[in-house]
Amino acid sequence: MSHHRKHLLSGTGLQARHIARRLLVGLFSLFILLPLAVHADNIVLGVTKGDVQILSAGSARPVLAGKGDFLRSGDRVYTGANGWTVLLVPDGSRVVLTANSEFMVRSHDATKRSGTFSLLTGMLRAMISPTPKSRANYRFNSPTAVAGVRGTDFSMIHRGQANVFFGNSGKVEVQGINTAARPLTAATVVQTTRGALPTQPIRVEPASALAEAQALLNAVTDTAPESWVEAGKLPEIVARWNISYSRYLADAGRPEEALHVLQVALDLTDAVDIQADARLERGAVLSRDPTRAGAALEEYAAVLNSDFSGPQREIALYMTGMGHYQLKQSAAAQARLKQYLRDFPAGRYRERVETLLRTFEKTSD
Repeated sequence: MSHHRKHLLSGTGLQARHIARRLLVGLFSLFILLPLAVHADNIVLGVTKGDVQILSAGSARPVLAGKGDFLRSGDRVYTGANGWTVLLVPDGSRVVLTANSEFMVRSHDATKRSGTFSLLTGMLRAMISPTPKSRANYRFNSPTAVAGVRGTDFSMIHRGQANVFFGNSGKVEVQGINTAARPLTAATVVQTTRGALPTQPIRVEPASALAEAQALLNAVTDTAPESWVEAGKLPEIVARWNISYSRYLADAGRPEEALHVLQVALDLTDAVDIQADARLERGAVLSRDPTRAGAALEEYAAVLNSDFSGPQREIALYMTGMGHYQLKQSAAAQARLKQYLRDFPAGRYRERVETLLRTFEKTSD
């Protein structure tokens, strides 16, 4: 073989090896970058503390989750009694889940900045990036409410069938199931339960119980607390405030709104004293309308038929007797009022009850 031919073959071999090497580097880079390109469209778990688990779509059992895990459409996140995690959305938005929450990614499209997420129970805070290039179009649902979100910062509590939304900045459109929307803006609260039309926005007044609840919710979504005891009281704080607020609504001639916020209170917490207080207030609102006296009696009966033995029981028994009297059901009224004297011989309504019973006696004579 001539020297010239050997040189050509040698050069060709070197060139082939160089091309092969470039192809291998390219394939290797593609292999490395392809998962990153796919994952760039996924929601990623950021800081994770305590008991946090992911149930992937199609899986039968959840697995322990940690920082860097990905969420795709259909996946669920569960936080235990001490669980806390931040979900990082590709557009820079963040969703923080607190303890005892269940969250589902129903759909997500990173390129369109759209998605539907469900809070099935618990509390969250959503901080949606207000990127000027493209507006976000996210929906945060519970089984009984829908929140349409663009660029905003808001918090959400979902317990039982009740929903409470706190606005920190921006605007959220809150709906029940197939209802009109109510605007949630900074320093306001919107509530709904059982799919009903949400309340009108309620102003969060400084130093109020609502302001306390909002500050606490923001604090535990900024940083995971050492203890969840105080945060666990949030539904009760809101429920107690609702009971007080219902009196204002009733006095302002807005009975349906009063009944709604009281139903939210009932659905937010199982605390027996709050349940009893809310039932009494609902009875008081209903009894203002003579045509709804029967519905008022049902609220009082819910207290009397429970195992609750607090002071609300005395009020419920007295109001039951008065409700039957209002309905001109003399026998039932006398039976309940006599029961009141037996159960509460030194009760606060004793003199009124004795006077009314004497009236019944004179009428029967």
